[in-house]
Amino acid sequence: MDIKVQREVDEVTKGIIIYAIIISAISIFIPKETIHIILGVVFGSIIAILNFRLLAITMEKAVDMSPGKAQAYTSMRYLVRMFIVAVVIFVSVKNPNINVIGTVLGLISTQIVIFIKKLLISKIQRKEVK
Repeated sequence: MDIKVQREVDEVTKGIIIYAIIISAISIFIPKETIHIILGVVFGSIIAILNFRLLAITMEKAVDMSPGKAQAYTSMRYLVRMFIVAVVIFVSVKNPNINVIGTVLGLISTQIVIFIKKLLISKIQRKEVK
């Protein structure tokens, strides 16, 4: 994997881990469901990290393909990633030890981390311009 891409994937992965820790700490205030929510967040976050890494690998490979092949390849890989998410949610629904909401919070962690990262970067850049 390209060094810049690997660095970005590593930064987002660290952000997801920090996010999972924060959500798990907040879940302590829900006494009956604490362990189930934590398991859900961890489960969802691990899959979010896996999906983000798969996305990075897919994009790196697609860059070297012709447009038609790249579109077919990325579409197929997208379906694989969405199938993984569907299986994770299904397992979470069926397993009484894993909280579904915690799992979903873990699964959306990538989007939240990237949003917060972009928000912080834009604030820093605005301060540098002034």
